Amino acid sequence: MAMTDARPWRLAFLGLLALSVLYPLWEIFRISLIEPHEVALPGTSIWPLDLGAYGRVWTGVPFPRYFFNSILITGAVTLGSTLTAILAAYAFARASFPGRDALFLVVIGTLMIPGHITLIPNYLTFARFEMLDTFVCLILPFLASGFSVFFLRQHMLTIPQSLDEAARMDGATTWQILWDIIVPLSWPAIAVVAMFSFMGSWNEFIWPLLATTSEEMRTVQIGLRYLLRQEGEGASPDWPLVMAGTMVTLLPLLVAYMVTERHLIRGITMGSFR
Repeated sequence: MAMTDARPWRLAFLGLLALSVLYPLWEIFRISLIEPHEVALPGTSIWPLDLGAYGRVWTGVPFPRYFFNSILITGAVTLGSTLTAILAAYAFARASFPGRDALFLVVIGTLMIPGHITLIPNYLTFARFEMLDTFVCLILPFLASGFSVFFLRQHMLTIPQSLDEAARMDGATTWQILWDIIVPLSWPAIAVVAMFSFMGSWNEFIWPLLATTSEEMRTVQIGLRYLLRQEGEGASPDWPLVMAGTMVTLLPLLVAYMVTERHLIRGITMGSFR
């Protein structure tokens, strides 16, 4: 009876928590639909809808180019980092070789290194090879993640090795075991790793700002910063324009989340054990 009585309170608390998270998104969307001079006015209505700010996002600065760069970089980083994590995690979880445990401790140790510490060494390395201001320098540093390897390795350890042994008795190779057995059963963890990689790469700001000099190589996060430029001395930013750019930037993250959520449910169903 006590549990039944507590349920409405839990639902009310979760509802308030959801509202606290969604309210900033609503404000961003609302401001993107009004005129600049109406931002500071209380009770401003968004009807009729004014989508002019969304049109100015694509024409004020080279935002389409920034968006394309971010899609290309994020896609390559997500695919590459997920693939390297799968291969490394499988090696640490299933293979037996000298120094495996020590090497895995090194991988875990990379989690304690702040990312900003590697900025200068990476910059000097790419500068020495004359690779700054290229897609290579924006993608290569993020193709390996200690967290992704650790996360997938821990998940693969929960898969019974008897499945590997049965597959080998049927003549399966190590490569076939990985892609036909381990990967389908690890799909929930792989989806989480891919989502984190996508979010991290899409939201990256410092490294693209440091490693690029031309507008053709800028990313969407830097494009948002350009939208904040002032039109004149003492003038305020065009907040509807900035908020419209923010909504456009958030859209791929929302789509990626919905796709990942669907695959998580499917992967859990495929990889469940009774």
